[in-house]
Amino acid sequence: MSAPHFIGIIRVEPSVHTDKKMISNKEIELIGMKIAMDYEIKNSRKPEDVSAENLGFDIRSKDRENKIRYIEVKTRAQIGDVALTQNEWFKAKRFKDDYYLYVVVNSALKPKLYIVRNPVENLEVEQKVEVVRYIIAFSEIEIKGDEEIE
Repeated sequence: MSAPHFIGIIRVEPSVHTDKKMISNKEIELIGMKIAMDYEIKNSRKPEDVSAENLGFDIRSKDRENKIRYIEVKTRAQIGDVALTQNEWFKAKRFKDDYYLYVVVNSALKPKLYIVRNPVENLEVEQKVEVVRYIIAFSEIEIKGDEEIE
């Protein structure tokens, strides 16, 4: 009996149904960020855009007493559900009443801002477990696999 040899790989992908309203659109997201930043300034806070840092929130905003709001901004062109990432959810759990979810709907035509303080304790959510996949580039297989010629 010889040792097993790698012959090939089969990639099976589940059929993923993504609500078209939840597809990311940078232009729409920028509208939501501007509305949230303007709201914070209008309410005498100093917002800082930290969305590029992957901190689990998009805006860190300080009031006159240096109390911080951690704000996650979700924007929809029309009206639709929003999803929080695991990182965003963990930060919401950690910061509790200092964490805010700002949801901007109808951003393309007539924007409306909804604010939820402490979304973990104040919103009913549906937890969705997403598939974790490990993608291996063929170049890795080609370099490190045993080539068998038949």
